[in-house]
Amino acid sequence: MKQGACPRIEDLLRKRPFGQISRPLSLNSAAIRLKCTKNLTQNDVPSLRPLFSDRLLVGFRHLYLLLLAVVLVPLAAALEVPYLSGHVNDRAELLGDASHERITSTLQQLEKSNGAQLVVLTISGLQGDSLEDYSMRVAETWKLGRKDIDDGVLLLVARDDRKIRIEVGYGLEGVLTDLDSRRIIDNLMTPAFRRGDFEGGIEAAVKAISGAIQGEADAIPVTSRAADIPNGAGMFIGFFALLMTPFIAYAVALRGSKGWVVFLFLAPFFYLVPVMFGETIARISVSAWLLIVPILRAIWPEKWRIEPGTGGDGGSGRSGGGFSSGGGFSGGGGSFGGGGASGGW
Repeated sequence: MKQGACPRIEDLLRKRPFGQISRPLSLNSAAIRLKCTKNLTQNDVPSLRPLFSDRLLVGFRHLYLLLLAVVLVPLAAALEVPYLSGHVNDRAELLGDASHERITSTLQQLEKSNGAQLVVLTISGLQGDSLEDYSMRVAETWKLGRKDIDDGVLLLVARDDRKIRIEVGYGLEGVLTDLDSRRIIDNLMTPAFRRGDFEGGIEAAVKAISGAIQGEADAIPVTSRAADIPNGAGMFIGFFALLMTPFIAYAVALRGSKGWVVFLFLAPFFYLVPVMFGETIARISVSAWLLIVPILRAIWPEKWRIEPGTGGDGGSGRSGGGFSSGGGFSGGGGSFGGGGASGGW
């Protein structure tokens, strides 16, 4: 390069790392750039494009790999669904040979006579996975029950986590309700498991579920109504009542037919939310709403009434069971919707 001539831009950039490009190279080089700006030719400017394009491409590539890792790592960490080897899949080794054979015989007889498919799975632990998510993942992968009839049931026991789950297919939610499932766990499995009798607890649960599916009236032990209320339900009811207080006040105080519209609109919420704790809680909740609110509306003082539109504190707010494929056991294509119950010991 001749003295006094303008250097090519890439010659200046090549002398310093990419991260320092935006900094002045020196007072002299800054003066040279200012002086030579008007002398830039088309041959000088394109030399920057590959440099910036390559760096930008590398940056986007790193960002893509980072996002991919964020998405895939949780999926890779999820507990793997085991192979469906039969009606009883005792991966936690909780059952002896004799118990295993008795349970298998019971479940095979149920499927042969009724078509429903009940499968037992025991695992050593959930490895940090959610009990409900894993249970649903297993049920959907195995497709227990007959297609379009959806009469499958999964009995899951996680030994090290001391958790139990009964997952019920769509077609059996009417005969094996959430309350029935919870009674089986609380009254049959939990007491036996606490004694260390895993075989007895699982056999009793299998017998109760099988009996309920076949319509046996006394298959599931019925306890007192007070015992049907799960632990923590009292606290939940109190919190739910506090949360709904503004809506209750609005439904009670709103004058005329619009008050009754709000009353009827809110009624389903007093069933659908408490039903998470069982049918008993839900029925008590919706019954209280349907009985108490009309009484309060009848005796509410006129001076405390709210005119419609003036505001207020409220607002409106399945081949028969299993089939063989190359001699193996598999589900029949049934579907699940989250019905059932969970528990522990």
